Amino acid sequence: MIIWFSGTGNSEWVAEQLASALGERMVSVAEALTGGDMHFTLHDGERLGFVFPTYSWGPPPVVTEFVEKMQISGTPSSCFMVTTCGDDIGLSVQIMEKALARRGFTLQSAHSMQMPNNYINMKGFDVDSDAVRTAKLNAAPSRLHQVATDIAEQKTVIDVVTGRFAWVKSKIIRPWFLKNAMSDKKFVVDTDACTHCGACVKNCPMQNITLSNGTPHWNGRCAMCLSCLHRCPARAIQYAKATTTKGRYFLKKSEVR
Repeated sequence: MIIWFSGTGNSEWVAEQLASALGERMVSVAEALTGGDMHFTLHDGERLGFVFPTYSWGPPPVVTEFVEKMQISGTPSSCFMVTTCGDDIGLSVQIMEKALARRGFTLQSAHSMQMPNNYINMKGFDVDSDAVRTAKLNAAPSRLHQVATDIAEQKTVIDVVTGRFAWVKSKIIRPWFLKNAMSDKKFVVDTDACTHCGACVKNCPMQNITLSNGTPHWNGRCAMCLSCLHRCPARAIQYAKATTTKGRYFLKKSEVR
């Protein structure tokens, strides 16, 4: 069973590829949390895996929330995590290890996969250049194959890019980020540009967006995945003034070969 969360498609693609390669079923974090059914039964010999993006050098809060609330019957043959990232993941493995340990599970393997960056809400952060994005997507299938092989062989391995100053990033910057940069109150809509198409509602994994007179409104259950912002066909959604001049990205699966 592969438990996954994704906003702009990177982690969804990884989860789909791993599910196909390993013969595992997929469980959506967002669907479970919004639907309220957190009970799952592992089949004999089934793995327990988690695939998610890196948020400020750690797992997304919705993923750790899922781990806290999940009710899993059965014993997994192995437990693994794969996290996508723009560059490095800090202490994401240690954070996930502790979250799982509190629920009685031992993380056996962890991998990181560099994928195109999508976080653009702060100064100094933007999407990758076309060349960098293409290079990451070209490298993804080979990396995915190695990750799948390690999991299939049940290797005990931590194969991640921790990066420099990992403790500072995950222990100081991350708590600040979770407290101060996760609010959906700063999303704004250019009403002149908005076409009232409803793509933001459709693409919000947390069902957090509703339309009022055709204009999107956020309702306080944001995962900060930025799907609404990146997938808006009219570029009508911004995060305060931080994103007006920045690029947009979501994974087109045809780009990964």
